[in-house]
Amino acid sequence: MNVLLSLDGLSYQLFEHYASTFIKNGFFYCKKLITTFPSVTFNAHATAITGNQFDKHLVVDNVLSRTGSRDKVLLYGDHELICNEALHRQTLFYSLANKGLKSCCIHWPLTSGNIYIDHLVTESSSKKKISDAEPIDKMDQLALQEAIQAIASGAFDFIAARFVGYDALSHKHGKESPEALRCLHTLLGYIAKIHNELEKSQAAYNLIVFSDHGQSDVRTFFYPNEVLARSRWRQHLLANQIRFVGDGSGALLFYSSLEPWENAEIMDYFNGLAEVNRFYVVEGDAASEFIPAGILDLNHTVCGEDILAPEQPQYEEMKSLHGYHPDNVDEMNGFMVGIGRQIKPGKVMEQEHLQNIAPTLAKLFQIPHICDGREINDIIREHD
Repeated sequence: MNVLLSLDGLSYQLFEHYASTFIKNGFFYCKKLITTFPSVTFNAHATAITGNQFDKHLVVDNVLSRTGSRDKVLLYGDHELICNEALHRQTLFYSLANKGLKSCCIHWPLTSGNIYIDHLVTESSSKKKISDAEPIDKMDQLALQEAIQAIASGAFDFIAARFVGYDALSHKHGKESPEALRCLHTLLGYIAKIHNELEKSQAAYNLIVFSDHGQSDVRTFFYPNEVLARSRWRQHLLANQIRFVGDGSGALLFYSSLEPWENAEIMDYFNGLAEVNRFYVVEGDAASEFIPAGILDLNHTVCGEDILAPEQPQYEEMKSLHGYHPDNVDEMNGFMVGIGRQIKPGKVMEQEHLQNIAPTLAKLFQIPHICDGREINDIIREHD
Protein backbone atom coordinates (compact mmCIF):
# COMPACT_ATOMS: atom_id res chain seq x y z
CA MET A 1 0.00 0.00 0.00
CA ASN A 2 1.21 3.48 -0.92
CA VAL A 3 -0.23 6.56 0.81
CA LEU A 4 0.21 10.16 -0.40
CA LEU A 5 -0.76 13.02 1.94
CA SER A 6 -0.89 16.72 1.01
CA LEU A 7 -0.61 19.47 3.64
CA ASP A 8 -1.99 22.36 1.63
CA GLY A 9 -0.10 25.66 1.87
CA LEU A 10 2.84 24.85 4.18
CA SER A 11 6.15 26.37 3.08
CA TYR A 12 9.40 24.45 3.35
CA GLN A 13 10.81 27.23 5.53
CA LEU A 14 8.16 26.74 8.20
CA PHE A 15 8.32 22.95 8.03
CA GLU A 16 12.05 23.08 8.78
CA HIS A 17 11.12 23.64 12.44
CA TYR A 18 9.49 20.21 12.55
CA ALA A 19 11.74 18.20 10.20
CA SER A 20 14.08 16.80 12.87
CA THR A 21 11.28 14.76 14.44
CA PHE A 22 10.55 13.09 11.11
CA ILE A 23 14.23 12.38 10.44
CA LYS A 24 14.64 10.82 13.90
CA ASN A 25 11.68 8.57 13.14
CA GLY A 26 13.33 7.29 9.96
CA PHE A 27 11.63 9.47 7.33
CA PHE A 28 13.52 10.72 4.31
CA TYR A 29 13.42 14.51 4.09
CA CYS A 30 13.45 16.70 1.00
CA LYS A 31 14.14 20.20 2.27
CA LYS A 32 12.62 22.04 -0.68
CA LEU A 33 9.98 20.77 -3.10
CA ILE A 34 9.88 23.10 -6.11
CA THR A 35 6.27 23.94 -6.85
CA THR A 36 4.43 25.05 -9.96
CA PHE A 37 3.89 28.49 -11.42
CA PRO A 38 1.39 29.84 -10.65
CA SER A 39 1.94 28.36 -7.18
CA VAL A 40 -1.71 27.58 -6.46
CA THR A 41 -3.60 24.57 -5.16
CA PHE A 42 -5.28 23.24 -8.29
CA ASN A 43 -2.27 23.60 -10.59
CA ALA A 44 0.05 22.05 -8.00
CA HIS A 45 -2.19 19.09 -7.15
CA ALA A 46 -2.81 18.36 -10.82
CA THR A 47 0.95 18.35 -11.35
CA ALA A 48 1.58 16.13 -8.31
CA ILE A 49 -0.90 13.45 -9.38
CA THR A 50 -0.13 13.51 -13.13
CA GLY A 51 3.60 14.27 -13.29
CA ASN A 52 2.88 16.96 -15.90
CA GLN A 53 2.87 20.76 -15.94
CA PHE A 54 -0.12 22.85 -17.02
CA ASP A 55 0.86 22.72 -20.69
CA LYS A 56 -0.30 19.09 -20.53
CA HIS A 57 -2.93 18.92 -17.78
CA LEU A 58 -4.28 22.42 -18.61
CA VAL A 59 -5.01 23.38 -14.98
CA VAL A 60 -3.21 26.73 -14.99
CA ASP A 61 -4.84 28.24 -11.91
CA ASN A 62 -7.81 27.96 -9.55
CA VAL A 63 -9.70 30.41 -11.75
CA LEU A 64 -9.57 30.44 -15.55
CA SER A 65 -11.25 32.22 -18.45
CA ARG A 66 -12.26 31.33 -21.98
CA THR A 67 -9.94 32.79 -24.60
CA GLY A 68 -12.82 33.73 -26.90
CA SER A 69 -15.65 34.91 -24.64
CA ARG A 70 -13.61 35.98 -21.59
CA ASP A 71 -16.14 34.12 -19.39
CA LYS A 72 -14.71 33.48 -15.94
CA VAL A 73 -14.51 29.81 -14.92
CA LEU A 74 -14.16 28.97 -11.22
CA LEU A 75 -12.67 25.50 -10.73
CA TYR A 76 -13.88 25.27 -7.13
CA GLY A 77 -16.31 22.36 -7.06
CA ASP A 78 -14.40 20.66 -9.89
CA HIS A 79 -15.73 22.36 -13.03
CA GLU A 80 -16.43 19.74 -15.69
CA LEU A 81 -14.82 21.84 -18.44
CA ILE A 82 -11.40 21.06 -16.95
CA CYS A 83 -12.23 18.16 -14.62
CA ASN A 84 -12.81 15.72 -17.46
CA GLU A 85 -11.65 12.48 -19.04
CA ALA A 86 -8.62 14.09 -20.69
CA LEU A 87 -7.34 15.13 -17.26
CA HIS A 88 -8.36 11.91 -15.50
CA ARG A 89 -6.43 9.76 -17.98
CA GLN A 90 -3.21 11.63 -17.11
CA THR A 91 -3.50 10.81 -13.40
CA LEU A 92 -1.77 8.08 -11.46
CA PHE A 93 -5.26 6.74 -10.68
CA TYR A 94 -5.66 5.84 -14.37
CA SER A 95 -2.30 4.05 -14.53
CA LEU A 96 -3.14 2.08 -11.39
CA ALA A 97 -6.57 1.09 -12.68
CA ASN A 98 -5.00 -0.19 -15.89
CA LYS A 99 -3.03 -2.66 -13.77
CA GLY A 100 -6.02 -3.71 -11.69
CA LEU A 101 -4.91 -1.72 -8.61
CA LYS A 102 -7.48 0.07 -6.44
CA SER A 103 -7.39 3.71 -5.31
CA CYS A 104 -9.01 5.79 -2.60
CA CYS A 105 -8.98 9.58 -2.98
CA ILE A 106 -9.97 12.11 -0.32
CA HIS A 107 -10.43 15.87 -0.89
CA TRP A 108 -8.03 15.98 -3.88
CA PRO A 109 -8.93 18.78 -6.30
CA LEU A 110 -10.35 18.03 -9.75
CA THR A 111 -11.26 14.40 -9.13
CA SER A 112 -15.06 14.55 -9.50
CA GLY A 113 -16.20 12.01 -12.05
CA ASN A 114 -12.85 10.20 -12.18
CA ILE A 115 -14.00 6.64 -12.88
CA TYR A 116 -10.50 5.28 -12.21
CA ILE A 117 -10.85 5.99 -8.48
CA ASP A 118 -12.55 3.18 -6.58
CA HIS A 119 -13.54 5.20 -3.50
CA LEU A 120 -13.81 8.96 -3.99
CA VAL A 121 -14.56 11.54 -1.28
CA THR A 122 -14.65 15.00 -2.85
CA GLU A 123 -14.16 18.21 -0.92
CA SER A 124 -17.57 19.46 -2.08
CA SER A 125 -19.33 16.33 -0.80
CA SER A 126 -17.71 16.67 2.62
CA LYS A 127 -18.66 20.35 2.84
CA LYS A 128 -22.30 19.32 2.58
CA LYS A 129 -21.90 17.26 5.76
CA ILE A 130 -20.81 20.18 7.93
CA SER A 131 -22.46 23.51 8.72
CA ASP A 132 -20.97 26.91 7.94
CA ALA A 133 -20.66 27.49 11.69
CA GLU A 134 -18.27 24.55 12.14
CA PRO A 135 -14.54 25.30 11.96
CA ILE A 136 -12.49 24.50 8.87
CA ASP A 137 -10.61 21.81 10.77
CA LYS A 138 -13.80 19.72 10.67
CA MET A 139 -12.97 19.06 7.02
CA ASP A 140 -9.59 17.68 8.02
CA GLN A 141 -11.14 15.53 10.73
CA LEU A 142 -13.32 13.96 8.03
CA ALA A 143 -10.27 13.44 5.82
CA LEU A 144 -8.43 11.73 8.67
CA GLN A 145 -11.37 9.44 9.42
CA GLU A 146 -11.66 8.44 5.77
CA ALA A 147 -7.92 7.78 5.49
CA ILE A 148 -7.83 5.66 8.66
CA GLN A 149 -10.85 3.66 7.51
CA ALA A 150 -9.31 3.12 4.07
CA ILE A 151 -6.07 1.83 5.59
CA ALA A 152 -7.87 -0.41 8.07
CA SER A 153 -10.04 -1.91 5.34
CA GLY A 154 -7.03 -3.20 3.42
CA ALA A 155 -9.09 -2.72 0.28
CA PHE A 156 -6.88 -0.18 -1.49
CA ASP A 157 -3.45 -0.19 -3.04
CA PHE A 158 -3.21 3.62 -3.14
CA ILE A 159 -4.67 6.30 -0.87
CA ALA A 160 -4.34 10.03 -1.65
CA ALA A 161 -5.63 12.60 0.83
CA ARG A 162 -5.39 16.37 1.19
CA PHE A 163 -5.63 18.43 4.38
CA VAL A 164 -6.85 21.99 3.85
CA GLY A 165 -7.03 23.65 7.29
CA TYR A 166 -3.61 25.25 7.54
CA ASP A 167 -3.92 26.90 4.12
CA ALA A 168 -7.38 28.28 4.87
CA LEU A 169 -6.39 29.66 8.28
CA SER A 170 -3.19 31.17 6.86
CA HIS A 171 -5.22 33.11 4.32
CA LYS A 172 -7.54 34.37 7.04
CA HIS A 173 -5.16 34.99 9.96
CA GLY A 174 -1.59 34.81 8.61
CA LYS A 175 0.89 32.04 7.89
CA GLU A 176 2.40 32.07 11.39
CA SER A 177 -0.68 33.19 13.29
CA PRO A 178 -1.67 31.27 16.43
CA GLU A 179 -4.72 29.95 14.60
CA ALA A 180 -2.72 28.60 11.66
CA LEU A 181 0.03 27.12 13.82
CA ARG A 182 -2.46 25.37 16.11
CA CYS A 183 -3.99 23.78 13.02
CA LEU A 184 -0.54 22.80 11.74
CA HIS A 185 0.30 21.03 15.00
CA THR A 186 -3.01 19.16 14.74
CA LEU A 187 -2.24 18.10 11.17
CA LEU A 188 1.22 16.86 12.13
CA GLY A 189 -0.57 14.76 14.74
CA TYR A 190 -2.84 13.41 12.00
CA ILE A 191 0.22 12.30 10.02
CA ALA A 192 1.43 10.42 13.11
CA LYS A 193 -1.97 8.73 13.47
CA ILE A 194 -1.95 7.64 9.83
CA HIS A 195 1.61 6.37 10.18
CA ASN A 196 0.61 4.42 13.29
CA GLU A 197 -2.37 2.92 11.47
CA LEU A 198 -0.09 1.79 8.64
CA GLU A 199 2.27 0.19 11.17
CA LYS A 200 -0.65 -1.51 12.91
CA SER A 201 -1.89 -2.97 9.63
CA GLN A 202 1.34 -5.03 9.37
CA ALA A 203 1.11 -4.72 5.58
CA ALA A 204 4.02 -3.40 3.49
CA TYR A 205 3.56 0.31 2.91
CA ASN A 206 5.17 3.56 1.75
CA LEU A 207 3.99 6.89 3.11
CA ILE A 208 4.84 10.18 1.38
CA VAL A 209 3.82 13.57 2.77
CA PHE A 210 4.28 16.84 0.88
CA SER A 211 3.03 20.41 0.64
CA ASP A 212 1.87 21.85 -2.66
CA HIS A 213 3.04 25.44 -2.07
CA GLY A 214 3.89 27.93 0.66
CA GLN A 215 2.45 31.23 1.86
CA SER A 216 3.55 34.87 1.86
CA ASP A 217 2.40 37.86 3.89
CA VAL A 218 0.10 40.38 2.18
CA ARG A 219 1.04 44.06 2.41
CA THR A 220 -0.34 45.81 -0.68
CA PHE A 221 -3.02 45.24 -3.30
CA PHE A 222 -2.95 45.61 -7.07
CA TYR A 223 -5.80 45.66 -9.62
CA PRO A 224 -4.41 45.24 -13.15
CA ASN A 225 -7.79 45.52 -14.90
CA GLU A 226 -8.19 48.95 -13.32
CA VAL A 227 -4.75 49.81 -14.69
CA LEU A 228 -5.91 48.76 -18.17
CA ALA A 229 -9.06 50.87 -17.74
CA ARG A 230 -6.86 53.97 -17.29
CA SER A 231 -4.54 53.10 -20.19
CA ARG A 232 -4.58 53.42 -23.97
CA TRP A 233 -5.94 49.84 -24.04
CA ARG A 234 -9.16 50.86 -22.30
CA GLN A 235 -11.35 50.25 -25.35
CA HIS A 236 -9.89 46.77 -25.85
CA LEU A 237 -10.76 46.00 -22.23
CA LEU A 238 -14.32 47.34 -22.55
CA ALA A 239 -14.73 45.39 -25.80
CA ASN A 240 -13.80 42.24 -23.87
CA GLN A 241 -10.70 41.64 -25.98
CA ILE A 242 -8.35 41.58 -23.01
CA ARG A 243 -8.78 40.71 -19.34
CA PHE A 244 -6.79 39.69 -16.29
CA VAL A 245 -8.20 36.82 -14.22
CA GLY A 246 -7.26 35.89 -10.67
CA ASP A 247 -8.80 35.44 -7.22
CA GLY A 248 -6.50 37.16 -4.76
CA SER A 249 -3.11 35.81 -5.78
CA GLY A 250 0.51 36.64 -6.45
CA ALA A 251 -0.09 35.88 -10.14
CA LEU A 252 -2.90 36.67 -12.56
CA LEU A 253 -3.68 35.15 -15.94
CA PHE A 254 -3.88 37.43 -18.97
CA TYR A 255 -6.35 36.51 -21.71
CA SER A 256 -6.32 38.31 -25.03
CA SER A 257 -7.65 38.11 -28.58
CA LEU A 258 -5.23 40.80 -29.75
CA GLU A 259 -2.25 40.26 -32.02
CA PRO A 260 0.98 39.01 -30.38
CA TRP A 261 2.71 42.35 -30.97
CA GLU A 262 -0.13 44.15 -29.19
CA ASN A 263 0.10 41.74 -26.26
CA ALA A 264 3.84 42.37 -26.15
CA GLU A 265 3.25 46.13 -25.81
CA ILE A 266 0.86 45.55 -22.90
CA MET A 267 3.36 43.22 -21.23
CA ASP A 268 6.17 45.74 -21.63
CA TYR A 269 4.00 48.39 -20.03
CA PHE A 270 3.20 46.23 -16.99
CA ASN A 271 6.82 45.14 -16.66
CA GLY A 272 7.61 48.76 -15.89
CA LEU A 273 5.24 48.93 -12.90
CA ALA A 274 6.56 48.74 -9.35
CA GLU A 275 4.12 45.99 -8.34
CA VAL A 276 5.21 43.62 -11.11
CA ASN A 277 8.07 41.14 -11.02
CA ARG A 278 7.66 39.87 -14.58
CA PHE A 279 4.99 39.38 -17.21
CA TYR A 280 5.55 35.88 -18.63
CA VAL A 281 4.49 34.95 -22.13
CA VAL A 282 2.84 31.52 -22.31
CA GLU A 283 4.80 29.89 -25.11
CA GLY A 284 3.61 27.40 -27.72
CA ASP A 285 0.30 26.70 -29.41
CA ALA A 286 -2.66 26.88 -27.04
CA ALA A 287 -3.89 23.34 -26.45
CA SER A 288 -7.05 24.66 -24.80
CA GLU A 289 -9.25 27.74 -24.88
CA PHE A 290 -8.43 28.13 -21.17
CA ILE A 291 -4.69 28.63 -21.69
CA PRO A 292 -3.84 32.35 -21.28
CA ALA A 293 -1.61 34.50 -23.44
CA GLY A 294 0.51 35.40 -20.43
CA ILE A 295 0.88 35.24 -16.65
CA LEU A 296 1.48 38.39 -14.61
CA ASP A 297 3.82 37.58 -11.71
CA LEU A 298 3.65 40.19 -8.96
CA ASN A 299 6.33 41.22 -6.51
CA HIS A 300 6.57 39.67 -3.07
CA THR A 301 3.72 40.67 -0.67
CA VAL A 302 1.60 42.21 -3.47
CA CYS A 303 -1.88 40.68 -3.80
CA GLY A 304 -3.54 40.87 -7.21
CA GLU A 305 -7.26 40.80 -7.90
CA ASP A 306 -9.15 40.92 -11.19
CA ILE A 307 -11.88 43.43 -10.29
CA LEU A 308 -13.07 46.16 -12.62
CA ALA A 309 -15.36 48.98 -11.46
CA PRO A 310 -18.08 48.83 -10.24
CA GLU A 311 -16.81 45.52 -8.77
CA GLN A 312 -15.46 45.83 -5.23
CA PRO A 313 -12.33 44.19 -3.76
CA GLN A 314 -12.94 40.88 -2.01
CA TYR A 315 -9.53 40.06 -0.58
CA GLU A 316 -8.43 43.12 1.37
CA GLU A 317 -8.82 41.21 4.66
CA MET A 318 -6.58 38.37 3.48
CA LYS A 319 -3.37 38.03 5.51
CA SER A 320 -1.36 35.45 3.52
CA LEU A 321 -1.39 34.33 -0.09
CA HIS A 322 0.53 32.43 -2.77
CA GLY A 323 0.71 32.20 -6.56
CA TYR A 324 4.10 33.89 -7.10
CA HIS A 325 6.80 32.34 -9.24
CA PRO A 326 8.83 30.09 -6.90
CA ASP A 327 12.09 31.32 -8.43
CA ASN A 328 11.24 34.84 -7.29
CA VAL A 329 9.52 34.13 -3.95
CA ASP A 330 11.31 31.19 -2.38
CA GLU A 331 8.74 30.59 0.36
CA MET A 332 6.28 29.46 -2.31
CA ASN A 333 8.06 26.09 -2.33
CA GLY A 334 6.96 23.14 -0.25
CA PHE A 335 8.63 20.13 1.38
CA MET A 336 8.41 16.35 1.24
CA VAL A 337 9.02 13.52 3.72
CA GLY A 338 8.43 9.79 3.48
CA ILE A 339 8.94 6.41 5.07
CA GLY A 340 8.29 2.80 4.11
CA ARG A 341 9.57 -0.57 3.01
CA GLN A 342 10.88 0.73 -0.33
CA ILE A 343 12.16 4.10 0.93
CA LYS A 344 15.64 4.83 2.22
CA PRO A 345 15.37 5.77 5.92
CA GLY A 346 16.80 9.10 7.08
CA LYS A 347 17.85 10.24 3.60
CA VAL A 348 18.13 14.06 3.39
CA MET A 349 17.86 15.81 0.02
CA GLU A 350 18.27 19.49 -0.77
CA GLN A 351 15.48 19.79 -3.32
CA GLU A 352 13.20 17.99 -5.74
CA HIS A 353 10.33 18.89 -8.05
CA LEU A 354 6.62 18.44 -7.45
CA GLN A 355 6.05 16.83 -10.84
CA ASN A 356 8.34 13.94 -9.86
CA ILE A 357 5.95 12.60 -7.21
CA ALA A 358 3.65 10.68 -9.59
CA PRO A 359 6.41 8.84 -11.51
CA THR A 360 8.13 7.98 -8.22
CA LEU A 361 4.95 6.44 -6.87
CA ALA A 362 4.57 4.54 -10.14
CA LYS A 363 8.04 3.10 -9.63
CA LEU A 364 7.13 2.05 -6.09
CA PHE A 365 4.14 0.25 -7.60
CA GLN A 366 6.35 -1.08 -10.43
CA ILE A 367 3.87 0.08 -13.06
CA PRO A 368 4.30 2.36 -16.11
CA HIS A 369 3.05 5.94 -15.92
CA ILE A 370 3.49 8.24 -18.91
CA CYS A 371 4.37 11.79 -17.89
CA ASP A 372 7.06 14.47 -18.10
CA GLY A 373 8.28 13.99 -14.53
CA ARG A 374 11.06 11.61 -13.54
CA GLU A 375 11.53 9.05 -10.79
CA ILE A 376 13.26 10.19 -7.60
CA ASN A 377 15.61 7.24 -7.45
CA ASP A 378 17.66 8.69 -4.58
CA ILE A 379 14.92 7.86 -2.08
CA ILE A 380 14.08 4.38 -3.34
CA ARG A 381 15.61 1.37 -1.65
CA GLU A 382 16.26 -1.39 -4.14
CA HIS A 383 15.54 -4.96 -2.97
CA ASP A 384 17.03 -8.14 -4.29
